[in-house]
Amino acid sequence: MCEIFNEAVQDRLETFDSDPRSVDSQRLMNAAADHDPKHPILVADVRNWIAGWAALATYDNRISLDDIGEVFIYVRRSFRSYGVGRQLMRALQESAAMLGYRKLIGRILVANHDGLLLCRATGWREVGRHTAHARLQDGLHDVMLVEYLIPPVSAPQT
Repeated sequence: MCEIFNEAVQDRLETFDSDPRSVDSQRLMNAAADHDPKHPILVADVRNWIAGWAALATYDNRISLDDIGEVFIYVRRSFRSYGVGRQLMRALQESAAMLGYRKLIGRILVANHDGLLLCRATGWREVGRHTAHARLQDGLHDVMLVEYLIPPVSAPQT
């Protein structure tokens, strides 16, 4: 998982982070998710090879916003364009619905065309753009705000 995240840092398209993550830091993040069922990490496994992973994180700590989650998805370079991101996104959307979320949000670098296509393909909508928002080593980047409204879970029919 750490390798995949660090690929995203190198590519400068999938993350706002500019520094690679250490293995120990990734382990701590995984351990925290193991103890917090409301904020899971999902892993895409292809023949015992981690192809990608997705995290559902806290959007805001205020009680009136605690049913909104922020989504992060990372796919290994060699598995991009094979549907791994879509499968992770759909699985995360289903998990979020089961956990009682009403909305998911994301912030994507405008230059990340694959990330924006992934959102459009999985029912997300673009709701705004921050100009010169994310500072990375090569300068300031525009960021697209996206959201996914989770359909209400219908009661089982009797």
